[in-house]
Amino acid sequence: MFEIISRDLILWPVAAHLAILVVLYVWLSVVRKFQRDGKPVEALEARISANLSNQFEAPILFYAIVAMIWAGDLVTPLQLGLAGIFIIGRIWHLLVATLSTNIIRRGMVFMVNWLAIYGMWAAFLLPRLF
Repeated sequence: MFEIISRDLILWPVAAHLAILVVLYVWLSVVRKFQRDGKPVEALEARISANLSNQFEAPILFYAIVAMIWAGDLVTPLQLGLAGIFIIGRIWHLLVATLSTNIIRRGMVFMVNWLAIYGMWAAFLLPRLF
């Protein structure tokens, strides 16, 4: 259906997500240091901590599909594009979830992430199931 491209290209979005995790851990450590120094950052710490936890929820499906398409040498431009959308959505979600309290915007960003993951799974499963 789609042209197969170098499977290693799909590792860039994985590396990007790992970089997001590093940023969040460093940011959380800095905020906690300020909190220990008596500065009022409890709300920010809670939002960063919640976002960090969220980085281990939906992304497990991302890592699973990436592993399958990488191992099967089945990476297509569609899969790579959807992985890119997922990572952009993760960055956007990080910013919205940590720097604002807008629940509606956070939900919209969250939906982008899920649609990208579901798209990756659909592109993988549909040709194999039908």
